[in-house]
Amino acid sequence: ACIKLSAQEYSCNRLGKPHVIRIGGAGVRKPLPHPGLSSPRPGGHALPMRALCAALLVMGMWDLAEPTKCGADLPLVANTWAFTAATESAWEAMTAEDAKHPAMDAIEMGATQCEDDQCDGTVGYGGSPDEAGETTLDAMIMDGDTMDMGAVGDLRHVKHALSAARMVLRTTRHSLLTGLQATQFAMDMGMKLDDLSTKASAAQHAAWRADRCQPNFRRDVCPDPARSCGPYSLPRGKVRPMAPGARSGTDQCVDVEELVPPSPPAAATAASSLLTAAAQAATASHGRPPNRTATPFPSPTAHDTIALLAIDRRGSIAAGASTNGAAHKVPGRVGDAAVAGGGAYADSAVGACGATGDGDVHLRFLPCYQVVESMRAGAGPAAAAEEALRRIADRVPGYVGAVLAADRCGALGAAAVGWNFTYAYRHARSDGVRVVHIAPLQPRAGPAPAPTLVGAQ
Repeated sequence: ACIKLSAQEYSCNRLGKPHVIRIGGAGVRKPLPHPGLSSPRPGGHALPMRALCAALLVMGMWDLAEPTKCGADLPLVANTWAFTAATESAWEAMTAEDAKHPAMDAIEMGATQCEDDQCDGTVGYGGSPDEAGETTLDAMIMDGDTMDMGAVGDLRHVKHALSAARMVLRTTRHSLLTGLQATQFAMDMGMKLDDLSTKASAAQHAAWRADRCQPNFRRDVCPDPARSCGPYSLPRGKVRPMAPGARSGTDQCVDVEELVPPSPPAAATAASSLLTAAAQAATASHGRPPNRTATPFPSPTAHDTIALLAIDRRGSIAAGASTNGAAHKVPGRVGDAAVAGGGAYADSAVGACGATGDGDVHLRFLPCYQVVESMRAGAGPAAAAEEALRRIADRVPGYVGAVLAADRCGALGAAAVGWNFTYAYRHARSDGVRVVHIAPLQPRAGPAPAPTLVGAQ
């Protein structure tokens, strides 16, 4: 008998060996000429081998691939960037003898490790202060068996954001809680309150203020955000509105330079010393400097979300993400790490994806949802990752980001745009944690494909 796995894929037994049969080729979408093939029941649709083979042979669509090795590498844990301590913690949770939900536990424990380690200064407490100098956290976790997810955004005073996100999943019917109300929820669930600021994050904020709050995420406001710290408001009175699409301009706002006092020299010197020490310590720990200086955004060190994928021995899949977001963000901002499809996505029938990079752009394209759906349609993990990022790069000049994907059998693939990317993984046959380096995609040779209009002739 054959078991229907998806709309284009069946698992069949032939001569005692399992094979994957794929219906259709590149872009082919045809129903099989057999009434029983188009109405699968939950849990898979058992089909007579003879009927299926006859139909496929007549249509010329039997792609007899190599015997499937699905499960040979399971269990699997993987995460964005070379945060190998997080990978090891995830593996320990995955393989614990008493684990009832090993894939979900692996996501939580791997993220918790990174939050405690302040991975690259962009995960957990003490990093990426917002305009007001406060560190806030975003995180999510998704169960690929049930499609349930829990998330927190703009979380304050709670160090373990992904654990709070899992509390949302376990104890509510909601998917996302934000701000101080999310903090209150976490406290009600027994989580400890902490100060997320550190000397290093305070120094980072002081240096940013001393540099007239450059860079920042403001536009079309007064005073001119290119040379001022605000407070900001819409142009009014005799101040002319900015032209559509303009980011800033000194001739469109009143001169408020005197409203932004420079930081005292002593404070600036102390801030610089603390920044240097923090950068050296982080480089020694992780191999590359964290976001400790005011660099243009996006940059290779301005947004390093940890996204995690996990598949247990039974094939249950989970995914999650945790970050302290973009440095110097507008207070209240929530990024892709709190949104299903943006920062991570999981479906145990297909696979999982995790993203890192420009979270505001990811929220507009939902690359991880795109990756999983591309794999559902038959693409491999690497091809699905590349397609999702090229869609973004074709439309957003200067985009920086990466995605990591795993299919339901544990095959991994990744793609990156604008930076060199790494990911870490461990599975049943890897003999420890391994790190993979991914070079950025090269620009397309020709123009980007034009959007296809539905119904266009």
